[in-house]
Amino acid sequence: MARLPRFGSYCLALTAVACFVWSLSVPAATAQSGKSKSKPARPASSAEVKQIDARLQKLQDTFETESKAIIDGYERSGQYDRAKFLLEVLLKLDPKNEELKTKIADFEKLMLDKSGVDFKFDSGSDWTAVGLVMKDSQIRIEATGEYKLILNMSNVSADGITTENPMRDLVGKVPTGALMGMVVTEENQQGKQPAEAFAIKSKHEFTAKKEGTLFLKVNVPPGSKCIGDLKIKMSGIVRNTER
Repeated sequence: MARLPRFGSYCLALTAVACFVWSLSVPAATAQSGKSKSKPARPASSAEVKQIDARLQKLQDTFETESKAIIDGYERSGQYDRAKFLLEVLLKLDPKNEELKTKIADFEKLMLDKSGVDFKFDSGSDWTAVGLVMKDSQIRIEATGEYKLILNMSNVSADGITTENPMRDLVGKVPTGALMGMVVTEENQQGKQPAEAFAIKSKHEFTAKKEGTLFLKVNVPPGSKCIGDLKIKMSGIVRNTER
């Protein structure tokens, strides 16, 4: 019994068909950058061109119909990433199709909801690794709850609280007391560039520019004492790291 093709091979085949259909849809005049050295023995008649156009339209209609049926099947089985990929192939054929764009956005939301992880985060923790993110992945982080902040500082100069080192100091561009995050990449670990902290607060969504480890921390001055937990919900994380 023949084995079914793997998803990756099938996707390549669909992409090839899409590119083929698209290339045939481009007028011959735009496909040529200059005059051809060899002329056809006999130019196609208008009737023959119409027959070819009809076959092309039939191929495109069949491709779209079969693809949409497969997309519906993937949606019912919860394979949203595969359904989204096929929609993106169809969008290449029809870049201005707003319905396809909306459906892709819907699948991105479903993918985030499906990958959600809930846990409690100790507000008194230092920078804590909570998950791995992949390049170009959509990440959503939500935080609820309250914690008690007790300031215990001395010898503060007129310059205020230092914000030079985000790893140990108060982060100036993030509101004091707010939940913040930091994605540490391989380049950061090798010292090629410093990692940058960003505000999460009660909710934050972003696209990961590079693969890395996500760290969380509340932005409080050194020496402060935090009591209480925040409830965190993360989506788009590949897996939880050891905590």
